[in-house]
Amino acid sequence: MTTLPSHPRLLTWLAVAAAVGTALVLGSGAHAQAGSKCGYSSIANNYPNPTIIHFDTGKTTIAPEGAKQIAATAKLAKSNYIQQVCVRGFADKQGNATMNQKLSQARANAVVAELKKNGVDPKTIATESGGEPGGSFGGDSATFANRADRRVEIRFTK
Repeated sequence: MTTLPSHPRLLTWLAVAAAVGTALVLGSGAHAQAGSKCGYSSIANNYPNPTIIHFDTGKTTIAPEGAKQIAATAKLAKSNYIQQVCVRGFADKQGNATMNQKLSQARANAVVAELKKNGVDPKTIATESGGEPGGSFGGDSATFANRADRRVEIRFTK
């Protein structure tokens, strides 16, 4: 049996990566809605996973690390002539569902503004508001689950 190093950031990253992978396999229905602007199939095997930007509770402010991730994603989109960039916002289950729907859209809009600032053609960007996800990414603590749910996903789609 292999033992992983106990570095907190590595373990958090691994837990989020595992949760996202599980959600993508099991929860594709949670992402694709009837009338969806964004198709969630990858355009190529090179782009199967979303870029995920996390937010603080009740906030739409993009942290410096998130801005770096968005800049790298924008560079990738421009250098590979991506034809559609899908940006979908989410909120955790704290607060009421109506406000969380608005918050998730505001988060998506903040990421779109950052993508545009980094040179992504606005005509290629589609946004959606996921509100509160159907089930959180989980983990063994509510704090971890809520952080995982407070996110925006950026995908390259067909």
